[in-house]
Parts: sequence; structure tokens; C-alpha cells
Amino acid sequence: MNPVSAVKAYLADHPRARAIDIAAAVGCTEADALAALSEGVWRLEAGLLDEVLAEIFGWARVMVLVRNQNGVAEVTVPGGLASRRGDWLNWIDPAYNLHLRVGATVEILALTRPGKNGLTCSFNLVDEGGRVFCRFYARTPATQKRFLSFVQNYPTT
Repeated sequence: MNPVSAVKAYLADHPRARAIDIAAAVGCTEADALAALSEGVWRLEAGLLDEVLAEIFGWARVMVLVRNQNGVAEVTVPGGLASRRGDWLNWIDPAYNLHLRVGATVEILALTRPGKNGLTCSFNLVDEGGRVFCRFYARTPATQKRFLSFVQNYPTT
């Protein structure tokens, strides 16, 4: 069974499963599981990271999700407060500090799928193990429009 079929079959029996758990159950990477669950899929090379980050920095508000198997942290941040220093992306604010090692990115998944409140659009940073270690959501209609305009320049997979 190909990964897309395996992911969809597993999800049919486990409708609340997370992509990370689906990947472990069917033997694919988390990135492949997320792609299988999405309608629009753009697999962007890591060399486009600076362009993707510049796009995200232009968003007024960015919902950032950082997670692993054992925890999730979500924060909504002003796009303009981010700065890149080498491998690190930093958001510094009096209320929080967020530091992401974006230099670990080997692929960027740009994904769309239907959500509870309309279209869900996200840039997902993937590490060498195929794990999605950070997700940036385009939450507002304005940022979704920017996201779609950006990804239209690249072929879907």
C-alpha cells in the first residue's frame, strides 16, 4: 500500500490521530503523513527558507506551533518581531522568547486543507528525520491570500 493510501486507511479507523502517530503506525515520515492529509501540497527545497521566512515576517500575526511526540507549544506572534541569526530564528518580546533552530530544515512543506473555519494554510519545517518541528499558520484571510500567492510560484506535488 502506498503512503497516501496507508495514511487515509489508518485515519478512517482512527479519525482523531495526529500525523506523528499516523506516521509511526504506517511506517512513513511525519512529513509524508501530513502531505497525505492535505489537499494542496508544495514540497519546497530548504534553499528557499530565507524566502519563506521573509514572507512569514511580512504577516501581521503568525501562529507558530512547535512540537514533538511529547509536547506542543503554540504562540501567536507579530511577524515583524522575528530576526534570523545564523541557524536560529528568534522572536523576542517582553511576554515570551521563542528560539527555533531553522538551520535544521531540509524541506519546507507548504500545505492547504479544509479546516473548521475555512481553509488552513501552513508552512512546515521538516528536519532530516522527516519530522515537522515547526509549523507557521496563515490564520487570517489576508495572510492566507499572501500564502496562496507565494506558493503559486512553485509546482504542487
